[in-house]
Amino acid sequence: MMNLRSRDNVVDNAALAARLCLDSTELAGAHARHVALNGNFIPHAFMGEVLARAGVCAFAAGADARKGRAELEAILATLEAAMAGGDRETCSVISISFVWDGEAEPFFATLRPLLGPRLGAQVRT
Repeated sequence: MMNLRSRDNVVDNAALAARLCLDSTELAGAHARHVALNGNFIPHAFMGEVLARAGVCAFAAGADARKGRAELEAILATLEAAMAGGDRETCSVISISFVWDGEAEPFFATLRPLLGPRLGAQVRT
């Protein structure tokens, strides 16, 4: 796990997206499509893709279950680290477009126990 915050560098949304693309080849493809479609990077919209991917990984079954679980753990670890080392906008994007929007998803009950302390503290319900 890379350190998303150093003494001189606080992670921003672009750095978070880059790290998530390393965690998941599916997110790397989603990021490329997102930028091509929108002409630029829209953090809240991309975080919706991250949330959707987390849901897919949470319900992976059969031969894909272990791979999906590892991918989900990597995504959640990156988001947790970004909550600790991210700038205000990055933390806002994660809180609103991952955790709060996630609360409305049917898979959130499966996802919630996997959240680290910083992500878990954002849960409203």
